[in-house]
Amino acid sequence: DGPEQALFAFDTASRETRQLVASGDLLKESKPLSREEELRRERQRMFSRGITAYSWAKRAEAMLIPFGGDIFLRDPAGAIARLTSTPEPELDPKVCDGGERVVFVRGRELFMIDVASRRETALTRGAPEGVSRGLTDFNGQEEFDEPSGFWISPGCDRVAYLEVDERDVERVPVFGVREGKEDLQMVRYPRVGGKNPRVRAGVLDLATKKTTWLAWKGGQEERYLGRFAWADGGKALWFQTLSRDQKRLALLRANPRSGEAAEVVVETSPSWADFGEMRPLERSPRFLWVTAAGGHRHLALRDADSGAELAKLTAGDWDITALAAPDEERGEARFVATKDGPTERHLYSVPLAGGEVKRITAEPGVHFVTVEPKGPGYVDVHSALGRPWKAVVRGDGNAELGAMPAPIDPELAELGLRAPEIVQVRAESGDTLYGALLAPRAIEPGRRYPVVVSVYGGPGVQTVFNSWSPLLLWNHLADRGVVVFQLDNRGSANRGRAFEAPIHGRLGEVELADQIAGLELLKTLPYVDAGRVGIYGHSYGGRMTLEALLKAPDRFHVGVAGSPATDDRLYDTGYTERYMGLLDQAAARYEAADLSKHAGNLRGKLLLMHGLMDENVHFAHTAKMIEALMAADKRFDMVVFPGERHGYRSPVASHFANRTIVEYLTEHL
Repeated sequence: DGPEQALFAFDTASRETRQLVASGDLLKESKPLSREEELRRERQRMFSRGITAYSWAKRAEAMLIPFGGDIFLRDPAGAIARLTSTPEPELDPKVCDGGERVVFVRGRELFMIDVASRRETALTRGAPEGVSRGLTDFNGQEEFDEPSGFWISPGCDRVAYLEVDERDVERVPVFGVREGKEDLQMVRYPRVGGKNPRVRAGVLDLATKKTTWLAWKGGQEERYLGRFAWADGGKALWFQTLSRDQKRLALLRANPRSGEAAEVVVETSPSWADFGEMRPLERSPRFLWVTAAGGHRHLALRDADSGAELAKLTAGDWDITALAAPDEERGEARFVATKDGPTERHLYSVPLAGGEVKRITAEPGVHFVTVEPKGPGYVDVHSALGRPWKAVVRGDGNAELGAMPAPIDPELAELGLRAPEIVQVRAESGDTLYGALLAPRAIEPGRRYPVVVSVYGGPGVQTVFNSWSPLLLWNHLADRGVVVFQLDNRGSANRGRAFEAPIHGRLGEVELADQIAGLELLKTLPYVDAGRVGIYGHSYGGRMTLEALLKAPDRFHVGVAGSPATDDRLYDTGYTERYMGLLDQAAARYEAADLSKHAGNLRGKLLLMHGLMDENVHFAHTAKMIEALMAADKRFDMVVFPGERHGYRSPVASHFANRTIVEYLTEHL
């Protein structure tokens, strides 16, 4: 289930790295994951084991480390205290800013433990079956990047939390077999057109243990809640709402004592709106706000009382991808953006008073940056095509305080792995698309090579970057005489709403047209055999594989579709209704997008792969396609992973899947 991680520290003075904590320092024997932990790891796409998370108290030298379903605290001297040892796991533990208390969820209720006395207190009680406190629901975790369901105030005197009532949400069976034993789980799954959970937000006073529920005009309407943030020293609580159809976004400010809340900013979109990024300033009643209301995700400074826009801080044909902590001492906002090209990521700054946007990171490529909360320093983890990842600690004036090149496994280095080249494709719309191309190592004059398209293609995701990755499967295919190609079609992320919105109401159509445009580029290369084209992908990429084989069978000749979404009506509300609309208003769109209707068009070779216990894209998607293919008397191949979910986690399953993809594609091309 992934590599074993430990926690390390880098000393900027000595420039030495040392191990702080390994899993064996916490527990001598690892415990099996509980069902709750397993599903949270699925939502977070977490494949590593060992120490996978840690957090610091902001005003105390205490490090919280969750591990094995329990909670540990490490002090500056390296002493580790175990705060819990229970049969049930403690989920999503958080330490107060002062380090004196830890709040967590156990058994669908909120608890608090006093660090000094180790005394544990139940903060909520009596949740009936199907109701949870302090956890977000499936949509929040899977579709809205909202992993947490509670937020501790700066003074550690209050906790804002969500109460999620899933009793009316459809129960869907997820069945599998692990180690020869049947495993049946009934999961609450908000299927398109069905009931969403009822979610409300409250503020719990830690002294009285009483909850004040938030209320605002329109608060009883169907909506999604998220992006909670304390401000003004705990005197204000900010949060956002999205309407059920996800066309109306509102930013609200609540009084945590009374629970009264009011909308401060409202934005609407004819296609869809996304949650914004908001950061309150500490030194003035203003906040930073990033949304795509103007077509691209840009930064504005707004008044905290009225919501009025005080200044547009950024503009242009590019997008902010992450808002970092501002440097209020210097009067600067900081953010990561695509200003230097869609395949690049750099850290920038702009004066809060308005002015020139300045790039901070120097090297070309992709930069993942963690900035100093109240200062100019930052940690920069960066790479580029052909240049592996490197972590650099920088201080005032961008001075390098230390660097940590990523260690490369000697066996990996001996493989002579190559990076793809980034190419540009002109879409039928006139848009420039970015692709990645890896040709065989030595092109023989006059010889033409088959093509394999590695595809995702879905909205909200970008796959082509100027960054380093080993790309083992790509390199293996190329060394076997295959041209490997990947393309970010329209609808993919970080190119602006005009680039994303054409997919609205017609999932699969625009994406396939752009993938075909990519093939047209490949046909111009003298070494490409356009009569032998394979395609493979997982999840939305599995869907795109079927779109290609069933709707363009003259262009795509063999495919491997992993865990494909074949009928949008079988998928969840949060994702699908955003892009396809509400089912009762768009039934014809959903019917037209059902891939099983096109099963009779299959002419090439098809391999379906699916984890039987997939609780995200349920096996029902593949089952429906199987029934349609059989009804059309079409031959296909199938691999089922009896104990795997949406991601193939066991080393055996992962290795088998990759080997099967390579062998199936190369055998039939």
